[in-house]
Amino acid sequence: MPPQTTNYEIDFMTVGAGERSGDAIALRVWDNTGQQQVFVIDGGTKETGKLLVQHILTVYGTNVVNAVISTHPDGDHASGLTEVLENLDVKLLMMHQPWDHAADIKASFESDGLTHLGLQRKIKAELGYAHELKKIADRKKIPIVEPFEGGQWNGGLFRVLGPSQTYYESLLPQFRDMPETKEPLGLIPGLIKTATEKLEMVAEAFNIETLTDGNEHFSAENNTSTILLFNLGQDKVLFTGDADADALTLAADYAAGNGISLTDLKILQVPHHGSKQNVGPTILDRIKAPHAHISVSPGAAPKHPSKKVINALIRRGARVFTNNAGLSSPACYRSAGVPARPGYTDISAHPFYNEVEV
Repeated sequence: MPPQTTNYEIDFMTVGAGERSGDAIALRVWDNTGQQQVFVIDGGTKETGKLLVQHILTVYGTNVVNAVISTHPDGDHASGLTEVLENLDVKLLMMHQPWDHAADIKASFESDGLTHLGLQRKIKAELGYAHELKKIADRKKIPIVEPFEGGQWNGGLFRVLGPSQTYYESLLPQFRDMPETKEPLGLIPGLIKTATEKLEMVAEAFNIETLTDGNEHFSAENNTSTILLFNLGQDKVLFTGDADADALTLAADYAAGNGISLTDLKILQVPHHGSKQNVGPTILDRIKAPHAHISVSPGAAPKHPSKKVINALIRRGARVFTNNAGLSSPACYRSAGVPARPGYTDISAHPFYNEVEV
């Protein structure tokens, strides 16, 4: 039986500026022998990737990363990981390789002349950040595994709750800039509000919830996000990338079918920077934690995080934190056995808002 995890630190780096937020997360755990393991979940932009490297070298005191997980290929999550792979000793890269699924999805496209190899090349060109990660890993001989539902690593330290390979392959033809498909695949155009629209507000109370389950925006790339559950001793932490309610529901169904509760989490990373388009009351009733973290950049408000989402989380017993105060240091969560870092101060939790965006 592998040594049990006893203590941990989780660092959410601040990524981007204005409305363009991203995710970059470093995590280290110690087992009961004092052995440290380090993980990186997404890397934000190139600039954030460089900060991640320095953080791991100076704060964690190591150049070894046991696993890097790229949740999905968007640039605000994946591009910074090139810095991590180039500059640290990475033992494993976990990422989806969509070009390897070209043969399985080719029949979804309209063009009969589209070959397997042609589709592979198209996917590699359109998903440049992901393909760049693969090229670096191949050059440095870093093993790559695809994180699909049910996979477990490091003696059960973490497991993948979603996506399944079947669900992942159903989403690939709907990625941006893919060839035309034979029939509509559920995209809902024209429902994303522009930044120039005037923000309308509506009153909310603790017993009146205006967040709904209707999802106005669909992103196939976001829904392929790897959903990870870390079992850190007595604490469970759920990382969700940019997954929306559909993907989260499938992950919750998988967890329930395997006897895994998601209502007793310690920390929930709220998906897609707290967007109201990614979660609703039903899924938030199934995924609960006393601490909810939302990764947002300075100046992301009022788009991110949604006050509706913050209120919904508070109703369900969470204290909600963000790292959008312009701090140079990351937002750090630690287990009870880890002392506070010198110079770090407590972040205030968000209040309940009496007015929320429509």
